[in-house]
This record gives sequence, structure tokens and C-alpha cells, in this order.
Amino acid sequence: MKILLTASSSFAATGLAGHLTAAGHEVWTFNRSALANPSSCDLCGSYDKLADIVSSALQNCDVLINYAIVKNGSIEENIAFTDLVLDAARRLGVKRFIHISSISVLPAITGTVNEQSQAVQAKWKGIYSRVKAAVETHVIEKWKWGGELVIVRPGFILAQGLVDSMVGIGMKLPTGQVLGLGNRKSIIPLIHRDTVNQAISAMCQKPSSAGTDVTAHMLVAPNAPIREEYLGFQSLMLGRGWKAIFFPAWMWCAGLACGSIPLTLLKRRQFRLVKLFEHNLNVRQYDCAETQKALGLNFTFDWKKTLCDLAHIRPAPKWPGGANEAATNAAPVSSLAYFGMGRIVKQKHLPGLARNKFSGRISWSDPVFAEAPPKNGLQIESRSGIAADATHVVITAPWITRAKIFASLPASVTHVLTEKPFAVNRAQLDEFKTALAGKSVSVLHNYRYKTNVRAFSKFLDVHPSGALRQVMLHFETPSPALEQSSWMKKERLHRILLTDYAIHYLDLAWLFCEGPMNVHRCDTAFNDRDELETLSASLSFNDTPCDILIRQGGHQRQCILEYHFQNYSAQLRFFPDVFVPITGGQGLIDDARLAWRGLWSTGLKV
Repeated sequence: MKILLTASSSFAATGLAGHLTAAGHEVWTFNRSALANPSSCDLCGSYDKLADIVSSALQNCDVLINYAIVKNGSIEENIAFTDLVLDAARRLGVKRFIHISSISVLPAITGTVNEQSQAVQAKWKGIYSRVKAAVETHVIEKWKWGGELVIVRPGFILAQGLVDSMVGIGMKLPTGQVLGLGNRKSIIPLIHRDTVNQAISAMCQKPSSAGTDVTAHMLVAPNAPIREEYLGFQSLMLGRGWKAIFFPAWMWCAGLACGSIPLTLLKRRQFRLVKLFEHNLNVRQYDCAETQKALGLNFTFDWKKTLCDLAHIRPAPKWPGGANEAATNAAPVSSLAYFGMGRIVKQKHLPGLARNKFSGRISWSDPVFAEAPPKNGLQIESRSGIAADATHVVITAPWITRAKIFASLPASVTHVLTEKPFAVNRAQLDEFKTALAGKSVSVLHNYRYKTNVRAFSKFLDVHPSGALRQVMLHFETPSPALEQSSWMKKERLHRILLTDYAIHYLDLAWLFCEGPMNVHRCDTAFNDRDELETLSASLSFNDTPCDILIRQGGHQRQCILEYHFQNYSAQLRFFPDVFVPITGGQGLIDDARLAWRGLWSTGLKV
């Protein structure tokens, strides 16, 4: 068959020409503007000259498929425009005219609509619906010269290139929720563009019948979701909001009725917003059984997968696993040894052991302290020295002392826990792995267990994030020169800014990153004491970029980690510890949430 397709470059018609060509038809297209890579069968020009252009190129035509419309035009403009297409159909002697209308022309009733339902020209409908209804009615009235007229009423088309899959269905609120515009039970009449193309191809294949038959087809998936399910999926899986909320239908009616009064007074003509909105409030069912049977197609499709494909949603990154769970059920530790009895041990380790009722013996070694700090409920040996039968060792001493400590470990030691970092270069890593061969070794990044980080982890479990697009770390800290420990004052020698201060936050920044690190830029600056003052770097891991700014001595104390996922963004802040997810751009509500959670975290710290 020889087929002419108008507006083939439009979103709804995309792919149809190729589909028809693959089915063995001779397909010609007409568009206002030339296609990117046109063939001899792709025509273009003003629709005022449509009849002349196509008749001189084709001479005759079996089927004309009309997708053309004056976008944002009035009813009068679209009717005049359609007459140009009808005139071209007459000149070509078209045997079958397929006019693409819309599901929105049907009555907004509570009940079932099907192929026999008539288009409704109501002034209360939206402009798009009124244009489509008026043009459809006009085409039926004007079709007098013979051949078949096929009216196609597709639903809301989902396919690649769709600008917004939520337009007119839901509205994003400043609070991050999505407000469902209408009745939660109203059906969203979805259809896949591939299905539409298959249906139109099947219409072209049908044998021609004598007379001026008018046939209507309706294209809506039998498994089309209700508004609540559709917006709920958009919110959860596509990051359109934290959740969908709905007002009862009666509340919409009352609000719209109240809004109609001032509009009527201002415009000096009657406004009935309830009628304009009723297609969103009434629960309309769509029965396409007759069309599916006539065309031999099933319109059902996986709309959830299609939405994810449209947004190119990729798998979310995995939160790294914690310690070996088997250790939880291990036998009680009878002899625990500590290398280093400094601040972290006194503030965190010993109170934690006491809370967990540790009953084993604790030996220790520290060159600074002559006696261990007393702690009620714990058996801490008073004098320094590691017990010969110690099985579990905790090393909180600086990484510069690790080589000697590993060499002095008793033969009984089976488990080693070290504070970060484990090693600072490849040679040291290999040396330490050899020294600890046969032992179970764990490195503690305790910031992964902070309240805000755990809140982040739990949030990711509930709200799919999609792929990680970028990480940004901004860390400001007072100078290590203010520390009491002499080894920490030697920032350049012991690399304190990176290996002690910033390592927690670098660990969190690279939590989801996989593959080798690629350093694209690394700028450093040093102060008058020859200490590392600023490090600014641009890195990447596989497809994940990471930007870092670390600075000390600027009389600031802050840490902001920003994670930008496909579906939303998230901020981890420290000093105070805060976690805040952000969707749709950071606004006043997000700023208020940051302030409140910062205040709350500070209160808990106090």
C-alpha cells in the first residue's frame, strides 16, 4: 500500500513510518520542517501547499494517516488546518483516511466508555479536548466523497521522548509531596506508543470496504493504573516526590465551586471549574475489547517498566556490608589487649565495653600513660603490658607505629581491630598484610555508625535512589597545630589532615564508589608552617564523579557531603550531625528542615 503520514516527526507518530515500512508499505511523510536525514519520500513545506506538494509527488495514495494539529491553536484555526489535509486526501483519491483524535473527546462520566461513545463538544472541557472534539466532528461531517474514515482515540501515550509523564496528573508541593490532581481512584488511560503504531499498522492492513464507513477505535491498556497507584509509583521509583497525597473528591468539588465565584465576577462570564475538572474526579472505565478483537492485538503493557525506561533509571548503589555477622555469635572474649589508651578509648571504647558487660581481662600498652584509667565494671590491668594469652587486640595508636606493634603481637592473637587508616600506601599495605597473615583484621570507620549516617542508610532502603550521579565533599577544620599530642602537631610528617581528620568523610564520600580512582585534578596549598592547608581535587570512579575541598586553619568547622542520585539528592552534615533528603531542588522547606534537625542534633549532643 502507498501511505501518506502527516506530522511523522511528532512525539505521538515517532517510529510509525519505520513500522509501516517494515510491514512492506510504501510510506511517504509530510512535515512542516525537513527531517534531519530525509529520504526522497520525506516531504516538507507549508500545509497551505500540502495538496499541491503531495499530489505532484505521489499522484495517488491508498491511506492517509493524519497526526497534524495546530499546537496551542484555536478551534477555528484547527478546523481550517484540517480542511487543508482533507483537500489533499481528495486530490490523492485516498481510500482510507485515518484521523488521530484523543481519548479526551469522550464524555467525562462515572461509568464505562467504549468505541460507540460519541465525542462531546462541551465548553467546560479544556482547550485541547475541545479542539480534538471539534476537529473529529468536523472530519466526520466533511467525509462525503467515498472511502473509509477511521477515527483513532489513543489514551495518554508513554514512550521515549515524553517530556513529563506526570503533567496534569499530579503537582509537586514545596514540602516534597505530590498532590494528586483529582480522584485517587480515577483511571489514567495509558497506552504504549509501540502499541499505537501496531494498531495503526493493523488498520492499514485491513481490506478496504465499499461505501463511506466510519469506524472508531479506542486505544487504552486494560491494565491502566488508577491515579493513586500511578503517582505512588512515580513518587517511589522515579523520585517525583516523597509520597502522593490526595484530597477527597467532595473537597475538590467544594474548592472548585468556591473558586468559580471570583472568576465569574472578574471575567464577567460564567465559570464552572468543577465541570472543567470533572474528568479528573469521575471514575471512568475504558472498554477497548472491540478494538483489540478487531485488530487482533492485546493493549496490555508493563507501564511501570516503561516509566523506569523513560527516566533511564539505573540500579541504586549498594550500601557496603558491615562486619562479619558470624562474629556476633562467637565465643566470649577472655583476654582483650589495647595498644593505645588515648582519648577515643576513654571516651568511646571503655564505656561501650562497660555497657555491654564485657567480663574478660583487659591488658594495655601506651608509652604516654603509666596507669590505665579506672572504669567501673571492667577488669583493666593497672600496669602497662600486653597479656601473653591475648586473643583479641585493638590498635588505636597512630599508623606510624603499626609496623612495630604488628611485629610484637603475641602468637595467641587471632583477631585485630585497628583504627583508621590501616595503611597509607601500597608498600605499607603489602607489608601489613604479610605481618597479619592468618589473622582476622577489621578496620573501624566509626562514622558509618553515626545517627545521621544510619538515617541515610535506612532512607535508601525505603526510597529507591537510582544511580549515583555525583558526590561533593566540603570539609573545613581547625588547624592540627592546636592539638595536644605532639605527633598530631606534625601535620606534614604524619599527614594528619587526610589520614586522621578527613578520612572519615572521604570514606563516606566514596561509600558507593566502585572501580579504580581516576584523579583528573589535584591542587594543594601549604601554609607558613609547611602544613597542608588546602586540598582541592576532582576525581571519578567508573562513571561517578567526585569533587573534594578539604581545608584546615581557616577558623571554620563544618562538613557537608552532597550525594546527587537520579531520583533525589541527599545531604550529610556534621557539626552538628544532620541528614536531609532533597527532591525537586532545595527550597525554604528544606532549609527549615536542615535548621531544625541541626538544632535537634545539637540538643542531643549537649
